[in-house]
Amino acid sequence: MPELPEVETVRASLARDLIGKKIKSAAVTNGRVVRRHKTAKDFRALVEGHTIKSVQRLGKNLIIGFDNATHLVIHLGMSGQLLRAKGPKDPKPKHTHVVFTFAQGGELRYVDPRTFGELYVSIPPNEGVEVEISKFARLSIGGEGLTLRHQVPELAHLGIDPFEDQIGWDRFAAILRSRSTTLKVVLTDQDIIAGLGNIYADETLYASGLRYDRPAESLSTIEIRRLHRAITEILTDAIKYGGSTLTDEQFVDPDGKPGTYQQFHQVYDREGLPCFQCRQPIKRVTVRQRSTFFCEKCQS
Repeated sequence: MPELPEVETVRASLARDLIGKKIKSAAVTNGRVVRRHKTAKDFRALVEGHTIKSVQRLGKNLIIGFDNATHLVIHLGMSGQLLRAKGPKDPKPKHTHVVFTFAQGGELRYVDPRTFGELYVSIPPNEGVEVEISKFARLSIGGEGLTLRHQVPELAHLGIDPFEDQIGWDRFAAILRSRSTTLKVVLTDQDIIAGLGNIYADETLYASGLRYDRPAESLSTIEIRRLHRAITEILTDAIKYGGSTLTDEQFVDPDGKPGTYQQFHQVYDREGLPCFQCRQPIKRVTVRQRSTFFCEKCQS
């Protein structure tokens, strides 16, 4: 499943050429991907004729702002892709479910073999309507995250976004000390920290020298500060290399280019291979039906 670095890679790429473009038409061939709307026709009516004003991200969600203050939200699910095309003559990949055609020319296609992803248009709340923001996100002291949650109430439940929300290690510590569940569970819970998933939770825990099954409340101040720093550093590096494209080759950017950060994974998908630090074999266990990779010696 694309995580924060992959979605941010897509966002940055789209932001370079979508802002200012007008959606001429939207063709939907699989209603499942616009399932929040009563019909595909209803979805089309909300996007056609509107000009794109912004391309943002919160957690694993792309947020495309329109000229009428509504927002198109795209969640890529497990296998979703957004691909550019010059026009209708370009061959459409199998499992192309939505095609946006722009008045200025060109297309943006949503491709999703598993159809766990979705697209929907969010209508801003009426003036005076209170949006209930996540208690964790409210710990933020800056950034665009709180504004985005108010504009897109469907995302108000999301926890702290490591980039769109500003939070110091002390407030991060307050979150961890309030949780008795394990670190891997906390890091991958989108209602606590938005954007991390299986890959980057494992890489972050390795970088901070912490085991996946440590209770979050058990960390010392030094360990909390180490983990807080590692989250930002790992995600920043992953974005630099365009995210991770695994052996299934599902993730590519809008130009069809895969990420390369998988070449720098320290533990993820390296079961049985030697740890780069201690040379002990990397272990794999299953946590909540997902694989977790770690080094028994380097992670305490």
